[in-house]
Amino acid sequence: MRLNKKAKKFCLLSGSFLLTAGLLTACNSEAEDDEWQHAHISGPTDSGWYPLSTLFSDIWLDELEEADVTVVEGAAIGNIREVNTGVDVQTGFAFVSDFVDGINGEGGFEGEPQENVKALGAFYPTFWNIAVLEDSPYESLEDVVEYGADVIPGNPGDASVQTFHRIFEAMGYDEEDLEEAGVAIDYGGYGDAANQMRDGIIDLTIQGGGPYVPGLTEIDATQSVELLSIPDEVLDELEEQEYGYTTDLEIPADSYSAQTEDVPTVVTWAMMIVHEDMDDDVVYELTKAIWENVDRVEEEQPTRGEWFDPEFAYGEIDDPEENIHPGALRYYEEVGATD
Repeated sequence: MRLNKKAKKFCLLSGSFLLTAGLLTACNSEAEDDEWQHAHISGPTDSGWYPLSTLFSDIWLDELEEADVTVVEGAAIGNIREVNTGVDVQTGFAFVSDFVDGINGEGGFEGEPQENVKALGAFYPTFWNIAVLEDSPYESLEDVVEYGADVIPGNPGDASVQTFHRIFEAMGYDEEDLEEAGVAIDYGGYGDAANQMRDGIIDLTIQGGGPYVPGLTEIDATQSVELLSIPDEVLDELEEQEYGYTTDLEIPADSYSAQTEDVPTVVTWAMMIVHEDMDDDVVYELTKAIWENVDRVEEEQPTRGEWFDPEFAYGEIDDPEENIHPGALRYYEEVGATD
């Protein structure tokens, strides 16, 4: 199916996510009549989302002759806000838990429901790695509170920060309780947090991986990394709160050198979001191109690609008939993923 040349055109820009109205106007003025364009917002260049987004961009450029797509940097919760506006980007990566918060106006979106965001589909589970060094005194999450750990859970607004606080809230400790217990919370990206933990400046970081985190495996090559498990009763509380987490998956043994057993943790699925006003045919073709080239994903991103399945893509979205974009929903119905 060739896309209608009159489909809405979307500007795309490369580089860091510092987009301006002037650049946007210039981009639109140079667009070819037979192209549709859009910008896709990913994660930082050192995140797992960035290479996967680049792969999706390559697939779209190869498969859809009207496509003109570029990846820009972003971050989990912020991506939802940016796609919701539809001004600079029209597709992006997010976490299912953040998507649930966004559409309900909860969590990081308290009182600000993101009404213009729809799902294209869920792709793979992101396992939250709660990491310390093996020789640290922290053997459990309760130890983090008892001994007052120094923590970098991510940058403000990151899904990792919200997940960190929700885990401890499920244990009975809000942010004030943690401060009173001597838990020192600072902020920084994955790379900065990993470097500071390696150098002994902080004690703990929480980072998402599929299931392991590349930055933590680099530390593990010289200093063994240990993962703290989430107790069953805390997982049950997180499930009861309906945050959009998956609570029945574990980080497999041997993901790190000191890890001899599977580690219970919370998981949130990585997904793609789109602006609801994107043309149905455009979203249909974007969706179809991904799933008809899933072999490329499995080859180039094997730890993530092994999870790619249209039934997961549909079924891991909260209220899929309502929250999946009609163009993507049409594809899932055609391949029987909605049965």
